[in-house]
Amino acid sequence: MLAVAMLAGAVPAGATFPGPNGRIAFSDYVSGQIYAVNPDGSALEQLTDTGPRKAADAPSWSADGKRLLFERFRSDGQSRIWVMRADGSHQRKVASETEGFTDLTPAYTPDGREIVFSRCHPEPKDVCAIWKMRSDGSNKEALTRFVGNTKEERTDFFASVSPDGGSIAFTRFSGKGFTARLFVMGIDGSDAHAITKPPLEAFDPDWAPDGKRITLSSNAPRLGSSIFTIKPDGTDLQQVTPDIFPHNNAGSTYSPRGNRLAFVSDRNYPDLCCNDLFRIDSGGGGEQMIDTGLSDAGILFPSWGTAPLLP
Repeated sequence: MLAVAMLAGAVPAGATFPGPNGRIAFSDYVSGQIYAVNPDGSALEQLTDTGPRKAADAPSWSADGKRLLFERFRSDGQSRIWVMRADGSHQRKVASETEGFTDLTPAYTPDGREIVFSRCHPEPKDVCAIWKMRSDGSNKEALTRFVGNTKEERTDFFASVSPDGGSIAFTRFSGKGFTARLFVMGIDGSDAHAITKPPLEAFDPDWAPDGKRITLSSNAPRLGSSIFTIKPDGTDLQQVTPDIFPHNNAGSTYSPRGNRLAFVSDRNYPDLCCNDLFRIDSGGGGEQMIDTGLSDAGILFPSWGTAPLLP
């Protein structure tokens, strides 16, 4: 199941910053690597090659399209935040390790000076909070709290920074992961408040480049997820893709011009084994598959950046 796979493994983060519609980066859970492609499916490039016992996941572009943050998993399953250039070169770990903790879902602030991410606590297992650090890995600070072993147990994931740098949208899972709501808070962690209702099971936010809307996926972590958009104050919820139960549309990201969304779907596979990349107009309509050339691919976590298109 696409939604379950998104939650059981690494999870994405990111934001779409304004500019020309450039390359789309994504991860593939079949190969365990990160790729980038033009929006028409041409010029596919494999950007990482971690070897069989490690994996790379959840790419997220810088505002200028020159760098990609990503998760790199070790053989023991722990993840660290790495960065690379748009062509996959100069890969390096951003921050020193804190043994036992897992760092996921990195995303740049618009000025590129800071990174927001999810940090998961080793005990209780899988309880995560939103953190922030400088882009050189220094000055780590928690923006939300670790809350576990109580009736209020929660996990915070999918941080996305607004284009003006003032707010963060994120997903809060509670009830042992089966109640998901979108929250918005200040860049300093202040005034965290829900903007979606529990029945929507909303997750994976991404800000529009003009900051006026947020795209999200519904029905986490169940079958039949769809793509929606909403205003940052929680009003004007609009469904972009139709329901295709038991299949899923999920993992949406705005294009830098804000006129389209990229997302993934398992609709082409009766056994729900795999995911393809799609795009659609941001208000709905004009939907089409982006043929990347990967067969039986497990595409997840698209991030649409301003990196120049390749011939």
